[in-house]
Amino acid sequence: LSAPLSSPLHPSLSTLLSPPRGYLVAAPSVFRAGVEESVSITIFNARAETRVQVQLSVKGQTVAHSHSSVPSGLRGQAHLKVWGNRHLAEGGYIFHNYTTVTVESKGTAVFIQTDKPIYKPKHKVLINVYTVTPDLRPVNDKVNENLCHAMSVITRFLSPIGVVNMSFPLSDQPVFGEWFIFVEVQGHTYNKSFEVQKYVMPKFELVIDPPRYIRDLNSCERATVRARYTFGKPVTGKLTVNMTVNGVGYYRHEMGHPIKGSANFSLCVKDMMPLDVADHFRGTVSIWASVTSIDGSRQTTFDDSTPVHKQLIDIKYSKDTRKQFKPGLPYKGKIEVTYPDGSPADEVRVRVKAELTPKDNVYTSELISKDGQATFEIPSIPTAAQYVWLEVFKELADFDVSDAFGIPKDDGHFWWPGLSSKRRRRSSVFPWHWDITKDARIRAGCDDRYGEFKPPTERRHVHRRGRSCLSAAHLHLSGCHALSAHNQVKELL
Repeated sequence: LSAPLSSPLHPSLSTLLSPPRGYLVAAPSVFRAGVEESVSITIFNARAETRVQVQLSVKGQTVAHSHSSVPSGLRGQAHLKVWGNRHLAEGGYIFHNYTTVTVESKGTAVFIQTDKPIYKPKHKVLINVYTVTPDLRPVNDKVNENLCHAMSVITRFLSPIGVVNMSFPLSDQPVFGEWFIFVEVQGHTYNKSFEVQKYVMPKFELVIDPPRYIRDLNSCERATVRARYTFGKPVTGKLTVNMTVNGVGYYRHEMGHPIKGSANFSLCVKDMMPLDVADHFRGTVSIWASVTSIDGSRQTTFDDSTPVHKQLIDIKYSKDTRKQFKPGLPYKGKIEVTYPDGSPADEVRVRVKAELTPKDNVYTSELISKDGQATFEIPSIPTAAQYVWLEVFKELADFDVSDAFGIPKDDGHFWWPGLSSKRRRRSSVFPWHWDITKDARIRAGCDDRYGEFKPPTERRHVHRRGRSCLSAAHLHLSGCHALSAHNQVKELL
């Protein structure tokens, strides 16, 4: 609250040159019953001492003034009035003002604490009660406390101070269930509950730490199960593990692993998969782990975050690689090389090839991945080109692949002739759209007649020695509206 001093109608020169006078009153907007609140009054450029009076009134009746506390039982709106030199009998600054404040009946805060949330028979219940003012000072007032169960008062406590420590022993046959502690202060009641149980089953947390991905289908990986109580102590007991590879249907069951805080077990996917699983297989390992502690408690957890891929390396074009090119201009692209869990694969050799026809090779380059990426640039594409096949594939040594023939989708999976039964592999490692055959390349071009498609054709490829997985993308000229972009994937194993 502030108000300037009014000036006379005809001020003198000395009055005009004197510094301005006024006052400032700062008070809380909420007064709490039973609490001594503070009001600050500042008089600017005071020439003499000023006697100040403060008064709190409710419905015209004065309830507090000067250094008294707000009476208990009040609630609602009140007027706070401030006077300076009220009776004009002394020197000093003369002023008067008032404002409306809110009075709350609750002037204390109560905190109830027990030493544990759950008790067993013959345990001792330890209770702390803190009753404090808004400035966290203990309240010097009577505190009534009741310990109750099922609405029946078991015992009562009466304390004359704001900090109370007490204990209550439970019998060997107490009433089981929820108990309540009631605290009454200045006409307000507070409560807190705790439980009494016959037996408290300790709780513990169970976590599976699986491998990030399966590196080799013929080797075993190591996984870990960790078990700890909520208060940090390691769990001792027996571990049971169930595992399966999704989509295959074989289960592996392991029992009786001893565990003390943690235990390791072998994850062998070869025992859960058939020998003739498709080369493009992609799945995950599902693991169920159950621990039974020595005190009889049991917890079970599940994890299916470990990918299982027949091929360890995934290659694909990045999202920012354009699917159109302009003849006569350079073309830039980016390849993403990753492991099954999506982490980048480094030092992987990939080959990029661009061709107009099976015998018209435009560009071939070998790249080494870094940070999971490989960038290539085709210097120039012939101006007469209307479509280009762009292939990127990874070669693995020690495998002979001779002829690869394109066949329609209706003929089923493709097998290469001339390979022994031991070496036969099914294509393809990458997913494809079923409206495009895996091994028959469909191309769509456009001629001078706007909007007409050229008929699809099949192509025959002969690949050199090497175990290769291919990913093909159809690139076309900008503005050629009759073209439809296809992403086709192919693998030669």
